[in-house]
Amino acid sequence: FEKPMLFFRGKPMVDHVLDALVSSRKFSSIVGITSLHTTATSKYLRSLNHCVNGLHLIETSGFDYSTDLGQVIELLKPSEIIVVPSDLPILKAETINEILTSWNHDASFVSIIIEKNFIQSMGLTPSILISIENVEYCYSGISMIDTSRFLLG
Repeated sequence: FEKPMLFFRGKPMVDHVLDALVSSRKFSSIVGITSLHTTATSKYLRSLNHCVNGLHLIETSGFDYSTDLGQVIELLKPSEIIVVPSDLPILKAETINEILTSWNHDASFVSIIIEKNFIQSMGLTPSILISIENVEYCYSGISMIDTSRFLLG
């Protein structure tokens, strides 16, 4: 089964993420990224078009995360985008607003990291860790990108 479609508190995880994005009131449009590996998610998101104002879908190759992200950056140039994985059902609008408020727009690519202890306190095991000044962090999957600064193609 596709991870974005796993139920959490009565609805698919992707719904929780969309709710947080819409509730933040920071986005003129929301783009769902799918691939041939996420056909159920793609079908589900298409069914929400009438519910989520400004929901657009882009289908990538599904080759791997980096390739797909490169395709999205190229398609959405020039713009500032926030990448939010569909498997963060506890994400809240307030958190999105806090992230966007703290975004240093001088940086072309910013990734959000979370303290390992916080992740473990929720009963989760982080797979990739980085250490900064003797504190371990893990990647949240959330990134802010100024696509106008990337040369691809």
